[in-house]
Amino acid sequence: MLSVKLSPILESYTRVAVALSGGIDSSVLLLAAVETLGPDQVLAFTATGPVFLPEDLEQARRLARDLGVSHWEVHFPALDLTAFRENPPDRCYHCKKTLFQLFKTLARSQGFEILCDGTQADDLKEDRPGLKALEELGVRSPLAEAGISKAEVRRWARKRRLPGADRSPSPCLATRFPPGEPVREEALFLIYQAERRLREHFGIEPLRVRYLRGEARLEVPPSKLGRFFRQRTKILELLKGLGFRRISLDLKGYGV
Repeated sequence: MLSVKLSPILESYTRVAVALSGGIDSSVLLLAAVETLGPDQVLAFTATGPVFLPEDLEQARRLARDLGVSHWEVHFPALDLTAFRENPPDRCYHCKKTLFQLFKTLARSQGFEILCDGTQADDLKEDRPGLKALEELGVRSPLAEAGISKAEVRRWARKRRLPGADRSPSPCLATRFPPGEPVREEALFLIYQAERRLREHFGIEPLRVRYLRGEARLEVPPSKLGRFFRQRTKILELLKGLGFRRISLDLKGYGV
């Protein structure tokens, strides 16, 4: 059971601040922290700004409200960081280092010495520059420390009827830019609108819309290719109407 693995770790913290992205991993962590320590001993931070999905913010707001947790929405101007805006391969490292240093400073100002994030055991198997930043800052990852996998997180979330238990991963919009492609606010808005409308109007989910020099490069799971081709004329009209100069389909399929 997830709670059996996680509770001893959380109990050792006494009180904890949680970086609440609105995704399922950090949501499960927040719920477990509240059930273990009580809402008065938990503080939640959620970053806001053009690189973050509005749906994630709303999910975070709802959960924090339902759990009775103090929830701080922290504006984070990621595009002000040159190392983020120019999009080198280690962009995520610079973003995480700056953002979580801000979270730590705010947490300490409220008497919370321990800051946690929702990294789980499967994340450690991937090449994620942001994990190095968290390690350098001393951010704790209780799910990973307890050896809890993504599948376990989802099972526990379903059992507890946590909203978003089966929702597709939703990393920040900057992940839609290949390394070296500058991250610009107007392009972030285009990507967000394209993904949102493809989901709402055509039922294509999960999907990614990658951005490269004005081109929309779509990734959809093999099971949705038939739907894509049946509606491709309307899909092309929609995307060109948003301002994309060229649209292509990546046949490698959907990826994070």
